[in-house]
Amino acid sequence: MRDGRHVYRIESFDRFTELQRIGTRWVRHTVQVTMYPEMLRVRDMIAGGDGLYEPMTASEWTFLEDQVSSGNEKG
Repeated sequence: MRDGRHVYRIESFDRFTELQRIGTRWVRHTVQVTMYPEMLRVRDMIAGGDGLYEPMTASEWTFLEDQVSSGNEKG
């Protein structure tokens, strides 16, 4: 997302991983998409959400993923 507090890696149309910044730490959420609103959200993320979502490189994702400390995983 443009705000930089949430980044997403879409693994498939029914699964994505979110890294969320809370204060100074990062938390990882793994989401298994089962409900229709979540399905629409994934499609919106893929489509860019009218500028709300921007693509990032794999190295940018890896850098942020490395910021997640153990015990900060949800889902």
